[in-house]
Amino acid sequence: MKKFLFLLAIGAIIMGSNNGCKNSGNQGSDPTKLSMTVDSFLVSPEKWAGKDVIITGTVSHVCRHSGKKLFLFGSNPEKTLKINAGGDFSTFDIKYEGTDVEITGTVVDDTKIDANYLNEWEADIKKAVADKDLKVCNEENKAISGQSKDKAKVNETPEDPYADVKEFRQKLEKSGKAYISIYAVNIKTMKEIKKKDK
Repeated sequence: MKKFLFLLAIGAIIMGSNNGCKNSGNQGSDPTKLSMTVDSFLVSPEKWAGKDVIITGTVSHVCRHSGKKLFLFGSNPEKTLKINAGGDFSTFDIKYEGTDVEITGTVVDDTKIDANYLNEWEADIKKAVADKDLKVCNEENKAISGQSKDKAKVNETPEDPYADVKEFRQKLEKSGKAYISIYAVNIKTMKEIKKKDK
């Protein structure tokens, strides 16, 4: 009888541990999609390529020109993930800026950055820097001319305009590959996450 009770207790422990693990994966509400934050996605985005995912984050920016892309961030506003319009959204409304959202969509290899891409990017920067009538946006996102009366504000260049190009050149060289892939998500659905009152 003691052996039977002992085996029964071991069985209950095993069953309990199996049941506890069933839902510990980040599957979200749809078990066919992988659920994660922007931060966890950005650790190694290439492993999610071609997969359907659910990603939570905060909308940092909606493209004002086309409305066809928005950017999400997690704990660091400087590290963002591009979300392409599609599915239920032909365009994004700027009202989403600053909002916490849950996005479902498919991860795609959105841009391939190779030496030619970087050379073209650098040429565009050189042209923009040389253009004295270059349009610059102020805090209200209104275009101002390089010939503005407020020259100090317009001509300030606190950062190296080539910094991003240089960084990608270094990454490309270190990778030993012909190109670096930049991943994005083609959206299917989005829902706002209501913040809980503290």
